Amino acid sequence: MSKILSPFIYYVLVIPISHLPFRVLYFVSNIVYLILYYIVGYRKKVVKENLKNSFPHLTENELKRIEKKFYKHFADFLVESTKSLTISDKDIKERCALINPEILYKYHEQGKNVIVLCGHYNNWEYYAVGIAQQMKHKTIAAYRPLKNKFFDKVILKSRQRFGMNMLSMREVPRFFRSNIGKEPTLSIMMNDQSPGNPKTAYWNTFLNQDTGWMKGAEKLAIRYDQVVLFGCIRKKKRGFYEVTFYPISDDVSKEKEGYVLDKHAEYLEMVIKEHPEYWLWSHKRWKHDKCD
Repeated sequence: MSKILSPFIYYVLVIPISHLPFRVLYFVSNIVYLILYYIVGYRKKVVKENLKNSFPHLTENELKRIEKKFYKHFADFLVESTKSLTISDKDIKERCALINPEILYKYHEQGKNVIVLCGHYNNWEYYAVGIAQQMKHKTIAAYRPLKNKFFDKVILKSRQRFGMNMLSMREVPRFFRSNIGKEPTLSIMMNDQSPGNPKTAYWNTFLNQDTGWMKGAEKLAIRYDQVVLFGCIRKKKRGFYEVTFYPISDDVSKEKEGYVLDKHAEYLEMVIKEHPEYWLWSHKRWKHDKCD
């Protein structure tokens, strides 16, 4: 996208849409769903294959129902993410409520750093935008920079509006080294992406398939003595989400290798099976085969 086209799309199309009231946005979402599913067929082959391999016991009709629900939810996610560019502090707190923040407040009082592992489930953009101002910890999130520099800056600005500190994956270890002995930090890490190098990944069974996981979060937790939790985002109703934190380990150095990643996979599979349509099935999660 050219340097001229990106700002044009942002200021002429995206920002005006983000200022629309929610009831209008969800009307737009209904149209987006029809376009994505029936006209464009956005990544339909990937979605179908992922669902079929993950739930081999389901019938074609059952898989089809999940598939359609996924695209409806994905359309909602797109308009909600657009809304997050201009959403108010009041609205984001109401639409991304924390169920048990006291578990994190306890670790803050103890001066402990915490890593919260998450997945691309429900609306992770609301999570990125809305969690920091509800925390006592200094809150950071690791991300992969977008290739489009203009929209990379736009997304960073949106996620940092309410106190979140965004760091690229390469910046995270450097931040931890420089933050030793300073204020307690809460680190949000999406850990369900396909690993870059399958040979160095940790492998287990997830959703009925051999699945590789990046080891970075577990290594950082051991090296910098960080508590690890799982952050689950559930949809209460359209546009409203609740975040619940689940314990993984208070001291990862005492656990066997891969324990953190196994528990993360276990929790994530649990919530996906509750409502399969809310996970990002269009993502090529299993593009690598397990290495012998």
